[in-house]
Amino acid sequence: MARTILRAHSAGIHFYLNSESSSPNTGHRNRYRLFKTENHGAVKSGWIQVGSVAGQELIAIGDEKALFEACERLFASKHPRAYQHHGTIRGKPGRWEGVAFPNRKSQPAVRSSEPPIDQPDV
Repeated sequence: MARTILRAHSAGIHFYLNSESSSPNTGHRNRYRLFKTENHGAVKSGWIQVGSVAGQELIAIGDEKALFEACERLFASKHPRAYQHHGTIRGKPGRWEGVAFPNRKSQPAVRSSEPPIDQPDV
């Protein structure tokens, strides 16, 4: 399970370093993910994978300003991946609807054999 290890912020830009433990028999140490948000969390800029050495170097930095600058340099040095939120409930609505969670509606399956409407016939 991911755990936020450190946070760095300045002028509406926030960096979060999360731990990501690997499988015990792979021979790899812990890895980290560095997330970046802008506009006080309204815009999710993405995330990058950070190795164990670079992650430990970030954790060792004590000064807030130096930590923020190091996170910016590290984030700029790699190609960030798009942030995708996976916090929604999946699956069909069940009998718990309206009790523990708000009511949802089932959506009918879409047939993929029909041609798309926006493409003209050739």
